[in-house]
Amino acid sequence: MENLLNELTEKCWMIKSAFKMDVEVMDEQFRTILHISDDTEPLIMTETRKGMYAHFQKALMKAKKHSFCFQTDSFSLSYFAIALITHETDKGMVIVGPFLKERVTDSFIWRVIKENHLESSSFKSLECYYKSIAYIGESYLALGDVLVNIYGHPPIKSQIITMVSNEGDNPKELQPQEFDEDDFDIKLRYEIEKKLLHFIEVGNTEKALETFVEFSGDFLYRVPGNPLRARKNIAFSYSSMLRLAANKGGVAPQYLHGISELFAIKIEETITISEIDLLEVAMTEEYCNAVRSFAMKGHSSVVKQVLMYLNLHFSEPINLQSVADELGFNRTYIAKKFKDEMNMTVIDYIQKKRIDEAVFLIEQGQSSITDISYMVGFSSYNYFCKVFKEVKGMTATEFKSGKRVDV
Repeated sequence: MENLLNELTEKCWMIKSAFKMDVEVMDEQFRTILHISDDTEPLIMTETRKGMYAHFQKALMKAKKHSFCFQTDSFSLSYFAIALITHETDKGMVIVGPFLKERVTDSFIWRVIKENHLESSSFKSLECYYKSIAYIGESYLALGDVLVNIYGHPPIKSQIITMVSNEGDNPKELQPQEFDEDDFDIKLRYEIEKKLLHFIEVGNTEKALETFVEFSGDFLYRVPGNPLRARKNIAFSYSSMLRLAANKGGVAPQYLHGISELFAIKIEETITISEIDLLEVAMTEEYCNAVRSFAMKGHSSVVKQVLMYLNLHFSEPINLQSVADELGFNRTYIAKKFKDEMNMTVIDYIQKKRIDEAVFLIEQGQSSITDISYMVGFSSYNYFCKVFKEVKGMTATEFKSGKRVDV
């Protein structure tokens, strides 16, 4: 039984690594045996997927041997189901997906929102999620054949032949390398991954960057003939990993969503692999900074609620009294608890958040400084300028012109 589980695990990781799709193995009672996932799936989609299990099982039981079941749900997410059969006995099934047959566009997302009666405010979060899903277009039938072959036969130990260029006029030689499961670098890679995610969780930028160098690898084979697309897919996956680690470190999901969305846009806009390399370094630093600056771990329940509220509403006309009224706490009590745990007042925190947002908007270069001052929540441009200089040590105009100083 142990050998069968090891063989199954090896196959599932093969699918996950090659196609960037989640893989779930369950027995005939729908009990999960193995689940390899990035854990970014919205709950409503999880429930829809689970509702398909019985239909998959019924279809596979009626089908001939070596069949696969394919279905697309109301969210336009597609899945494969392959029966697990040992000694002619049904032992459960493997669910592979979700993946997309259709490219993600604004109209695609609005259609999903309409068909599933979702709030229009969910557009951005849906867009971010869909961009993390593998797109395979109309080649899904071929992939189904591949999956049936993988799960229908024992895994074969493969060899890689690397073309090595020698100095001088000597011809290139073929260098076969044995990829044995016991000594293959996959185990080491996942150990390094654990270290990296730990350093993200505790906000240790220096150690995280050191481990990131070890963690990086060449996986361009995942999209043959399109290395840039493959590299972007890896970057999306890397951002999802860091987001989960930062969340474990205590950073509010609302704040992490903003970081993830920003980097998703930047990744998609890149035109070279070297740009993505730099973005991954920036992501590592950004998530570590988030843990150190905004993590709520260790704070009292009251301060956590205040932080979450301020992070969501800092650009609105709020003050200590309005926060107290909204959360149902005494103003003096909130002020004392917040100052004791955060070493700054509620108003100081609001101002810092507003200036940080202003810095981001200035760097985008799409709005004037005057407009930005109102966008981040200041009612007076002159007051914005005063606070900006207090926080950043320079005026907003100096910052925009590139006269940066360390503060």
